[in-house]
Amino acid sequence: MYHIVVAEDEHWLRSELTEMIERIGGGFTVIGEAVDGEDAWNMLHELWPSILITDIRMPRKDGMELLRNMDDAGLPIVSIIISGYDEFDYARQAVRYGVSEYLLKPVMQDELKEALLKSRDRLELFKELNGCFKFINAFMERLPQSAAKERNTELNTVIQEIWRAQTVFPKSRKSALTAFEGKLTALILGMDADYIPSESPDWNNKEAVTGYFRAMLEVWSFKSRAVSGQEVRQVIRKACEYIENHYMQPLTLVKVAGQANLSPSYFGHLFKQFTGQSFIGYLNGVRIRKAKVLLMEEDIKVYEAAEMVGFISLPHFNRMFKTIAGMTPNDYRKGMGF
Repeated sequence: MYHIVVAEDEHWLRSELTEMIERIGGGFTVIGEAVDGEDAWNMLHELWPSILITDIRMPRKDGMELLRNMDDAGLPIVSIIISGYDEFDYARQAVRYGVSEYLLKPVMQDELKEALLKSRDRLELFKELNGCFKFINAFMERLPQSAAKERNTELNTVIQEIWRAQTVFPKSRKSALTAFEGKLTALILGMDADYIPSESPDWNNKEAVTGYFRAMLEVWSFKSRAVSGQEVRQVIRKACEYIENHYMQPLTLVKVAGQANLSPSYFGHLFKQFTGQSFIGYLNGVRIRKAKVLLMEEDIKVYEAAEMVGFISLPHFNRMFKTIAGMTPNDYRKGMGF
C-alpha cells in the first residue's frame, strides 16, 4: 500500500485528484488532504506518507517552500508537483529537491497514473529508510506496555536498524534519528515533563545516540509511572548515602548514576533539583567535611588527609578546601591550635 497526501488549496481540484487516485487503485490510497503548505507539512510528520502530490502555488507555505523543508529534514517521501503553464519554469527549479514528476493543469488521469507508477519505482530507493521508520513506529506503539529491560533491548534494535540503513538516501540516518527524537520529545512534553536532554548528540556517534535516547526514555518512564516526589527523593537519598560511604573512591557522575540505574544527564538533573547542588559540588562538600575531621588529628599531614578523602591532587584539594571552608587547610589547623 502506498499512502499519499494531497496538498491543494482549491477544493474542487483536491477532491478530483483524490477521486482519480481511488479509480487508479494499484495500492495507492489518499490518507490526507491538505488545504495549504503548512497543513501539508504537519500531515507529513503525523501520517508519514510515501508520496506527496502538491500544487506549486498555495497560501501560507507554497509548494516550493514545502519541498525545501522536506529536503532539509531528509524526509523519505517522493513528491509530484502540479503547476499551471505560467508556473512551469518556476516549478522546474524544484529538481534540486528531488521531485519525481511534474503534472500540468488540468491533470489527466492517465498522466497521474503514470506519475504514480514512476513514483512507486522510485520508492524502492527508500526501502531501507522506510524500514527504519516502521521500526520506530512499532517501538512507539509498544512503549506503553513494555518493561524497562524490554525497552532498552528494543531501543538497541531500533538504533541498530537505523545504523544499517543503506546510503542511497544520503540523509537517511539523520532523518530517521531526528524523526525518532521528535516523536519522543512530543510524547514527553505532552506529559508536562520539566526536563528533556538539552542538546542533541552527534548523530554519527552510535554510543552517544543510544545514551541520548535512553535518557529520554527514562524521563518518559518516570512521568508515565507518575513517580511521586517522595520516590524521587528516595532515589537521591540512596545516591547521597552511596557518596557518604564511598567518597574516598574515584567517584564520577556516571558511576553514581549507574548505581541509581539512571542516565548521567537525567540523574544530574534530579540530583540538583532535590539537593540544590550539583553532583560534583555535593561530592566535594562531603570530602571537605570528612577532611576537616582528619585534620583535627595532629599526626595526619595535609596531603595525607587529601588522599584519604579522595583527592589525587593536593593543589586541587587546597582550592576546594578554601572555597568551601573559607580558609586553607593550614589556616584551619592553626585555628584548631595546631
